Amino acid sequence: MLPLSVLHDLVIRARAGDDVCLHALFEMFRPLLRRAATRYARAAGYDEAYQEACAAFLHAIATHDPAAAPFPAYAASRVYGDTRTAMRRIWLAQDRTAFQRESEEGSNEDWDEEPGRRDSCCSQGLEPFHSVDQRLTLLRLAREAKLSPREGAWLALELAGLETGEMAERLGVSPATIRTWRMRALHKMRQRALEAGLSPSDL
Repeated sequence: MLPLSVLHDLVIRARAGDDVCLHALFEMFRPLLRRAATRYARAAGYDEAYQEACAAFLHAIATHDPAAAPFPAYAASRVYGDTRTAMRRIWLAQDRTAFQRESEEGSNEDWDEEPGRRDSCCSQGLEPFHSVDQRLTLLRLAREAKLSPREGAWLALELAGLETGEMAERLGVSPATIRTWRMRALHKMRQRALEAGLSPSDL
């Protein structure tokens, strides 16, 4: 590991927009990101946990105060804490969906004798799985399109439901910067989708 003074200088430069320093930091701390993703992968899969870890690491770069804590300790706390929070939110959402479906299925033993009710229940039950399929497709495209750390952070926060302003505040950049990352990420993912033979209706 580099001396703290050098490491903190890299963080400052990365925060100011130096892509070389940013990539250097991601390479140095990639084992941390992988460990966090592996630890919390059970909720929604490794890819999504890794994207959340990357977003948390960017947040650590944006908010680190060298006077308060060394960057390695701060980054580890931020990455593990934020990834855990994000995965727990997904797990709770899945748990609520499962509970709701169980309640609906058990609320009327004669539900299959009511055609209108049957159609309604089936459509509601399939929606969460359709969303999961879309999510997995996007994550696969993101991995194959080789998004940059910043583009990956945008995707993770987009999937988490954050608005552009909220993303900008969390990552310490302007909304215009977030829109730029979004545009680049979508361009790469659309190109990869076309190469894979996918159509817009598949996404």
